[in-house]
Amino acid sequence: MIKIPVTEINLVVAEILKFLPFLIPLMIIEYGLMVFALVLLFKNEAAYLPKWAWVLIIIFFSIIGSVVFLIVGRKKDKEYD
Repeated sequence: MIKIPVTEINLVVAEILKFLPFLIPLMIIEYGLMVFALVLLFKNEAAYLPKWAWVLIIIFFSIIGSVVFLIVGRKKDKEYD
């Protein structure tokens, strides 16, 4: 069994808490983008893949999956002359 001194655990926790003010806004942006992409997916038609595949991509690849869906995955409306 590995024994880690309490002082080392406290130092690690203190280092993590230093980054917390930066991580919270990033997490809010990440989940907001994910929800936005999922709402657009369910309201509109999807291109190239079925909707269930886009849901998996958006959820498992969070920021990258959401951005890829927003750029590539939305079906474009045809322009009417």
